[in-house]
Amino acid sequence: MTTKHNLDMLLNELPAFWFPQRTWTLREGVGGMNNTTRFVEVDGATYVLRLYETHRDRNKIAFEHRVLLELGRQQHALDFAIPQPLKRPNGETMVTLPGGKLAALFTYTEGENPGAFALSQLPYIGKAVGQLSAALSRIELDVKPEYAPYYEIEQIHPRCTPDAIRAFCEQPPGPFAKQKGELAYIFARYMAIYEAIPFIRSLPHQLVHGDINGSNMLIDEEGQLAAILDFEFVTRDVRVMELAVCLSDLIDPSRSESELRHQCDAFCAGYRQHIQLSHAEMRVLPLLIELRRLDVFIHFLGRYLDQVDSQAVLIDIIQSTHEKTKWLQLHGARLLFAHQ
Repeated sequence: MTTKHNLDMLLNELPAFWFPQRTWTLREGVGGMNNTTRFVEVDGATYVLRLYETHRDRNKIAFEHRVLLELGRQQHALDFAIPQPLKRPNGETMVTLPGGKLAALFTYTEGENPGAFALSQLPYIGKAVGQLSAALSRIELDVKPEYAPYYEIEQIHPRCTPDAIRAFCEQPPGPFAKQKGELAYIFARYMAIYEAIPFIRSLPHQLVHGDINGSNMLIDEEGQLAAILDFEFVTRDVRVMELAVCLSDLIDPSRSESELRHQCDAFCAGYRQHIQLSHAEMRVLPLLIELRRLDVFIHFLGRYLDQVDSQAVLIDIIQSTHEKTKWLQLHGARLLFAHQ
């Protein structure tokens, strides 16, 4: 009996925790790096079953679900859907599987992950991100988030301490010798962010989604934003980090500076309808966009050290991180001035 067959049998039994004595069907969904997904059909309604793959921490999931339920109370103020965790008959929103993995069931929204956004769509996407940021700012919970803010770079991966990152970047192992120049540049930008942490800590904080990108959005048949998904990493961070994450996803150094400026202007025009950032927040925005990129590098460095990803995967990450951080050093200030 295959592992996949065992998994399918296990998943097929899970809806009973939410729908005892009812009949359901399952169909496969597209899971991300951090979860396995199935769609559950019950009495003509569709739900999303998620199996969390990267951790077995009930507190992390409980915090995510608390935030989602609070956002659900503000759904009237949002132009798009937010997934809602369903409560079981006992009031809980998750199930612990044999072996310790955790699963949850969510409301379903029809739509597809977008490809590249057209320039005409970006003001509406920016407006949605601003709406979400404003809604998150109104949520105050009596528990602390489990994830650290982005700027706590020592906590991105347990094996990636500052000393370990310095050693890897300054004296890369043989397979990465050709990337020595790129790694030296990356480490210099890492230290620039490290030195800026006290200033970043002084900026306004609130809850942030922290990973808004095309893979965590759904677009309807008319090209409108239908939902923002995957709040697994929601935490308390600097408010401007939400915008930094989104702009990092937009900035493709292979495009012209003029094209990228138009895209960022369009996105920020929508965002400003709900959020007005301070001068201090705008000043640090290019550095926070770099931080998002460096966070990805450190995450994949940890995966390589854990023998999860191959050398080739990490080399691609090193090259893209170097390319984007260098581009931001050359052009980021002009993007900043365009948004003031």
